[in-house]
Amino acid sequence: MMLRSVILFAATGLALATFGVAQNVPTNFVVDTLISSGLQAGHDFTFLPDGRVLIANRGGLVQVWTGTGSPASVGTVSGVQTGSERGLLSIESDPNFATNGYIYVWWSSVSDSFMHLDRFTCTGQLSNPSSTSLSFSTASRRVVINSAPDSAFNHNGGACRFGPDGMLYLTIGDDASSCSAQSLTSKRGCLLRMNVAALSSAASTIEASYSSIDPGNNPNSAATNWTQLVIAYGLRNPFRMTIDQVTGNCYIGDVGLGSSEEYSEYVYNTGSLSLINFGWPWREGFGGGGGCGGGTPGGLTNPIGAVTSGSWNSVVGGPRYRNQGGQFDFGTSYEGDAFYLDYFSGQMRRLHHNGASWSAAASVPGQPSSLDWANGLVATVSMRQGPDGALYYLQHSSTYGTSGGTFERIRTLGPTNSVTAISGGGQIGPAGEPYPTPLVARVFDTNGSPLSGGTINFSASGGHSLSTTNPVIADGNGFAQTNVTSSTLAGGAFTVTASTPGSQSDGTFPMFSRKLTATGVVASTTLLVLSTVNQTAAVPAQVPYILLMSFPGSPTLPTIIGPICTDPSYALTVVLEDGIGAFGGVSFSGTGAIGTPNKTWLYTGIPNFLLAGQQMRFQAVGFDPVTGWFRTNCELEQF
Repeated sequence: MMLRSVILFAATGLALATFGVAQNVPTNFVVDTLISSGLQAGHDFTFLPDGRVLIANRGGLVQVWTGTGSPASVGTVSGVQTGSERGLLSIESDPNFATNGYIYVWWSSVSDSFMHLDRFTCTGQLSNPSSTSLSFSTASRRVVINSAPDSAFNHNGGACRFGPDGMLYLTIGDDASSCSAQSLTSKRGCLLRMNVAALSSAASTIEASYSSIDPGNNPNSAATNWTQLVIAYGLRNPFRMTIDQVTGNCYIGDVGLGSSEEYSEYVYNTGSLSLINFGWPWREGFGGGGGCGGGTPGGLTNPIGAVTSGSWNSVVGGPRYRNQGGQFDFGTSYEGDAFYLDYFSGQMRRLHHNGASWSAAASVPGQPSSLDWANGLVATVSMRQGPDGALYYLQHSSTYGTSGGTFERIRTLGPTNSVTAISGGGQIGPAGEPYPTPLVARVFDTNGSPLSGGTINFSASGGHSLSTTNPVIADGNGFAQTNVTSSTLAGGAFTVTASTPGSQSDGTFPMFSRKLTATGVVASTTLLVLSTVNQTAAVPAQVPYILLMSFPGSPTLPTIIGPICTDPSYALTVVLEDGIGAFGGVSFSGTGAIGTPNKTWLYTGIPNFLLAGQQMRFQAVGFDPVTGWFRTNCELEQF
């Protein structure tokens, strides 16, 4: 998507790489795949103030993800041009999203030859971290910028990001016109700083006046044209940029032509912002580049990192790391370090600042190589730090992927939140029926304190169903609950698990479904097999049964242990087995009615005319030496 040039692509014979590469990170770190389906070539993402994630997909679809499940649609930016490197390239949420619902997008249009920075207004649940109820209408579109040239199929790249000063920053590529990057008025190859808070809330298809979005303290704020927005120029294809929320510095991955991939820093001087020239095309990396006639300009700013290796072809600017006080903080040794990677090689590197200059950070245990902090991140198109301290990133399904893709996270192994099973486990009940007691779980934070409003996800093995849908939000004391209905298809032990995102300690509830199964085969005579699956705490596990069979028409008999579908008083109910002695201790199978605690009965030689064409009912009633009387499910068998 961001390859240096079509010529380089052909010359090196690079093919479209597909996944299957292991993702390697240092010891005590792990990679989580958070979204594995539902994306449509995600290009960029942003965190909402409440922690939800908005994802911008190549063709214009914007989705929201709450931390579990699949992403949901929010809306579509219409008229997006998707040829080659074009598409919906970047997205950013307003710092005041919870009250204004604003999002900003950078995209290529099919209707003209310009790049667009637009604002849309979302409605719905603007501050509910568990809700996917968000949407925007194309009618809410407010044009911010629509005059940056988009004549070439490549170097459309850019990222829109808010800085800690509340200003919106935007990187713009040179539109494959290298010397235009040295012109402040070309609207190419530059970094903008804008005060979009000054814009009216009304929709508009007219570009905002530059004076209306000039913060007033940009280097050229005294001008009355495009240049009043520009704080840096001399960039080639600054596809991905992040902003340090501590210093306000911008970190820019600028894709090179042939010799270097650049990772550059715009230093935010609070007293007086500087107009910076990063040097393209006069300079590439730390060396010389081409030229635009005349002598090389003075005062060019070098990158803080550059890679000349042939395996690097499209740098992606990552974040400057800041510990968030979150559960996945990397720790003090990472504070202030900066990360950058390459779209094609999948290698990620780390820089450390000693207070005066940048250099490669010291290796840590388990690092894939002396230079690479991580590798295998092929087709990573955007990386940002999350509010929990982890590094999040979007990956295409393959390099230049146009569909699918994944959303991933690199996190520390701990400490993490945890979930404990409080009550409701150990219940035994008939298959196909709800268990009477709810399952109660409690979520705790990393300090072991109950987590008010924490997220709990319940899941049941074996196809059994739950009364809740995930996520379940805990109450003020960290408690959440669900009810279980056992499956009609499966009997035996199963487990309900309560977890929280990223937890390594889950709550588990052992459950058991008592199941009676009937299997009948009609030939010259009928073969009937009845089998119970049961559980008891009794030792030895001697469980007496009464096994009942009814022809059609039997009423249901209400009892203190629940309804019995084979009423013994019905004339066409047959007691097949009696381990209690209530019906004379009969045993038509000849094997008795005592289970240990399971039991299987075999009946042969039944005249075929007796059961053929009938839908028979079967039910077992038993006596558990520990818990008392019980019943199984009502089993139907068509002969």
